[in-house]
Amino acid sequence: MFTKEDQRSWIKIEVARGRSTQTCFQGLREACGDAALPYRTVARWVKLFREGSDSIQDSRRSGQPHVDNHTIELLASLLDVEHQWTAQELAAEVGVCHKTVLHILHDILGYRTIEAHWVPHTLSEVQHWQRYAVAQDLLNRYQREGDDLLGRIVTMDETWARSYEPHLKRQSNEWKHPGSPRPKKVCPTQSNVKAIFIVAYDIDRVTLHHTAPQRQRVNAAYYCNFLHNRLRPALRRKRQHLLAMNLIILHDNARAHTANIVTDLLRRWPWEILEQPPYSPDMSPCEYDLFTKMKEPLRGIRYNTRDAIIRAVGRSLLNINRSGHADGVRHLPQIWQKVVHMGGRLY
Repeated sequence: MFTKEDQRSWIKIEVARGRSTQTCFQGLREACGDAALPYRTVARWVKLFREGSDSIQDSRRSGQPHVDNHTIELLASLLDVEHQWTAQELAAEVGVCHKTVLHILHDILGYRTIEAHWVPHTLSEVQHWQRYAVAQDLLNRYQREGDDLLGRIVTMDETWARSYEPHLKRQSNEWKHPGSPRPKKVCPTQSNVKAIFIVAYDIDRVTLHHTAPQRQRVNAAYYCNFLHNRLRPALRRKRQHLLAMNLIILHDNARAHTANIVTDLLRRWPWEILEQPPYSPDMSPCEYDLFTKMKEPLRGIRYNTRDAIIRAVGRSLLNINRSGHADGVRHLPQIWQKVVHMGGRLY
């Protein structure tokens, strides 16, 4: 292993021989491998040695800047009034450098920057209370009935699968050396090649996934047809024990799900409809669990035809069933507890 000082000494010798920055960097990579100094660091030391520097040690640093209490109090008062200052704006307002501002904010006042959290809808206080009340009622019911309640739930929702699903941010992370260029991603343009799926699953597995015909809207009539001609026969074939119990349907408050013809059909069978507050995808297992897992193998791959998308989704759901990863229904009590803890607010 070569220390940083060893590599700097070698750079100093190479500069004395008239070598370029690129040649120095390539030589270090050949000798030290991944432990070699980054290119920018090599370039900085090459410049220092060419300018006549002899030392291979880092320059002494001044340490943390000294700040007085008046500056700290002034910054705190500015942030009490407005939270969207930039460090440069605060530095200009207070009359200190922006590094001093960052030192005060992070190390003394304990501030950190927090990005806005995107939510599907701005909820009113009444809607917050409604989410809290529903979650508390469901949690109390679970405490009475236990896992028997979860075992009777079949949850359903619709989602689009498109010709190209971009990678998530965490899927694009790469290990790089310090100073390496940041990878770039181009925002893809979506084509008209897509398919809408209706997926139903319970505590153990995905029971059914259905692809709606092209250009078919999933309205109340189509949803009724799906329940009558697809879901109920699938439950008879695969999950007959659920039909022998008091089946519970969990779906969101989309118009196709709450129409009178749908609720009348479910009551006639009779299937219970589990109460779901509006604008609450965080309380729907399909949204917070299944659809993310379903689309993850599709991300970063471009599908040229609708049939290719349908086959890819089918493979993905089959793998989810084989691995036992369709466990979103099991997590419902923790979700209800979290909503109660947050007072009904979106977390």
